[in-house]
Amino acid sequence: MVQRVGILGAGHTTFAERRDDVRLEELVFEAAASALADAGIARADLGTVVMAGADQLDGRSISSMMAAGPAGAYLKDEIRTTTEGSYAAILAGLRILSGEYETALAITWSKTSESPYDLISSLSYDPFFSRPVAFNDVVESAIVSSTYPSPTVQLAEAAAAIVVKNRRNGSANPRAFLREPTTAEAVLASPYVAYPIRSAELPPPCDGAVALVLASEERVLRSERPPVWIQGFGWGTSNYGYRGGEAAAGLAGLRAAAANAYAMAGVSRPASEIEFAEVFDGTPFDELLAYEALGLASQGKGAEFALEGGSAAGGSCPVNLSGGAQSTNLRFAAGMMRILEAYLQLSHRAGPVQLVAPRQGLAHGATSYPAQGHAVFVLRNY
Repeated sequence: MVQRVGILGAGHTTFAERRDDVRLEELVFEAAASALADAGIARADLGTVVMAGADQLDGRSISSMMAAGPAGAYLKDEIRTTTEGSYAAILAGLRILSGEYETALAITWSKTSESPYDLISSLSYDPFFSRPVAFNDVVESAIVSSTYPSPTVQLAEAAAAIVVKNRRNGSANPRAFLREPTTAEAVLASPYVAYPIRSAELPPPCDGAVALVLASEERVLRSERPPVWIQGFGWGTSNYGYRGGEAAAGLAGLRAAAANAYAMAGVSRPASEIEFAEVFDGTPFDELLAYEALGLASQGKGAEFALEGGSAAGGSCPVNLSGGAQSTNLRFAAGMMRILEAYLQLSHRAGPVQLVAPRQGLAHGATSYPAQGHAVFVLRNY
């Protein structure tokens, strides 16, 4: 039985508002080839390929039929999940832990420049009660965000502080799509899209693909590169639809995912044991709520944690040193990008945003509207 799963390498495409220079299949190939080269293995050495894609966003039925070949799955065992990209890493990890495969390529992509994302979001809601009142993922995210138990002014300031932090971090990250910092004044002066979410708190999407090469412990130890392990992972789902009140702000799905990941990794005090985190931040409120659900901040203290710099580069637990989705909004592939950035930190290859000597970090992906599903990964390099 395989004891644990490690990451052999990672790859990604260049990111742009529109990657009109390539078809979707070419985008997938770009990430897969990059990951294999980084891992130092050939396609022939892959045991299985796990893809994460959404037909609605790709604009075609069973889009994996076109993506499988460019992903390296020709004459290989392959499987697909239609859940957010980080779930491909979960499925690939489980396949390796089964003992059936020594290596796996997990890959996901997002080319929303070619699909009407806002319309797709709206069509995912009930056609009789929700859709007629313009319900979509932003509106539901706003409802969830407004349930956070904090004074309104403090909540707005904390959200703006998170945007400023992540955009500042992204400006130093050569992998980021947005490389321009912003100010709290600019964020707070932007108009509301759906209270309490402002336009400056919704990062523009970009096209791109991300891939990881996962392997068994034995295979990772044969590599010349220092190992990075996925020491623990978990996933959980909250109720669908409007949840209201404390149930919304409590993020039961994220708490369950974190509890499972921490138990598997042997983490009992996340606030002191997790040295950095890459967290889903489709809006700054997503990150704010995650502080508490992940145990990085005490219950009801998430806004304070943000305002006092606990999640900043020099804080007790830096969050989204990469700039997060606020700087590289891959939408469907955002969670996998968080794993990639955490992996680069622990392999000391994060470049200008590198911490001095991190040993253990966390990555978080979220799925559905507005993030009822969550995946949490604890990574370490020892």
